[in-house]
Amino acid sequence: MKNCSNFTNDVVYSIIISFISVSCIYGQIPVENDTIEDIEDFDIIDMESTLVEEKKDSISWVSDVFSAMRLGIQYGFTYKAEKPDKIMNNRFSFRLEYSKSFLEYLSVHIDTKMFTFLKNDHRIRDEEDIVALEGRTREAYLQTSFNKTSIKAGIQIVVWGESDYAIVTNEIGRLDYREPLSLNMDDLRIGQPMLTIDQYSSFGYWSAFFVPYSEFNEQPRKGTGYYYDPFDGKVEYLKEKQKGNFSEYGLRWRKTFGKSDISIMAASLIDNQYALRMVNPDLITKSKQRFFMTGVTFNRAINNLLVKGEVAIKSEKAYNDASFQIVKKNALDASLGVDYSPNSTFTLSIEAVNYHIMDWSDQIQGIPRNNYIALLALSKQLMKNNLSLSWASMYNGPYTNFFNVLSASYNWNDHITLNFDALIPIVDDARSGFYPYRDQKQVAFRVLYQL
Repeated sequence: MKNCSNFTNDVVYSIIISFISVSCIYGQIPVENDTIEDIEDFDIIDMESTLVEEKKDSISWVSDVFSAMRLGIQYGFTYKAEKPDKIMNNRFSFRLEYSKSFLEYLSVHIDTKMFTFLKNDHRIRDEEDIVALEGRTREAYLQTSFNKTSIKAGIQIVVWGESDYAIVTNEIGRLDYREPLSLNMDDLRIGQPMLTIDQYSSFGYWSAFFVPYSEFNEQPRKGTGYYYDPFDGKVEYLKEKQKGNFSEYGLRWRKTFGKSDISIMAASLIDNQYALRMVNPDLITKSKQRFFMTGVTFNRAINNLLVKGEVAIKSEKAYNDASFQIVKKNALDASLGVDYSPNSTFTLSIEAVNYHIMDWSDQIQGIPRNNYIALLALSKQLMKNNLSLSWASMYNGPYTNFFNVLSASYNWNDHITLNFDALIPIVDDARSGFYPYRDQKQVAFRVLYQL
């Protein structure tokens, strides 16, 4: 298409030059002391240079637009190896990333993806369909900056926490649990419309956000491969009609001290999970519940070590009692992690997380007083960093389960990347949140082509 455009421009350019040449010879009256040849040379050269500049400007503008754009096409295939064995993922995804500045103080950022689910992919709910389409926009916002202030408006993702795997202070963004067997938080995050303001000062970095209308985590839908209904379809779910303000807002202050930094935050949030309440044995309502969070995060670099942690108090979180009614309790969540990197190609990460319900009692059903996680992750770069190997193992208690992921990524060239994953959940306790996925031992392959 670009060659056709250039050919068309060249043809038009040649016609214009030919027409001007004829006009200079037959349509101009030479003034005294000038010759026809002098005028012809002057006009043609001047017009040619003007057209060449215009052509260069046009090509430069098109090139500038495409240079701000990044396209990616990925095919993914996942096979569940444990009986009953089946194909889980069989899909293409098309990703567009665009970032462009205008007028020196305004910029636009877009990160969106279109999925094409093919035959046997678990996201196709109707078995008779051979293809299904779905889109998801991670970010799409306008940004303006002046002095030391930055303002963004549009679909965004705000990350406040330090943990790479756990949700402690990072309660703002919603997650996509339709693909639940993932430890990559970046893949799970979904943007939502909001306004954010960042202010830089000598006293620290201030960050504020406002979400006009809260949105919620995406759950596996009925008919898909990961859908699980504890009531086996005998109960109907209905969203409760609620009046009031369901916006979200918060403020964070962050300050760097040499090789350390600390942040303090407070936010009024709507829980990303609907609260459930049983009206009768056949009906459960889903409602929005507000809670307040205050938290602190820190990290400290010590030679080859990075120590990081966070703690948050969450007041009036919603839980369920034995009769499946809503009970509100305060929660205290914390994480502490260490990253060890003896060189630029190897990293060892250890992290411990605890979710604690304050004033817990036996009336709270399905969630223990302390829900704790221990995680170990290793990553190694080989072959001039073209090959990346990683292993992550997560233990969750007191309802014991293990989740293990082995990953390999190879940069074939500047455009093609090959990925392989092996997912191994080990769950025996029926009370564990991972119990519905106990038979989901999988191998996955992905090939990504980026322009």
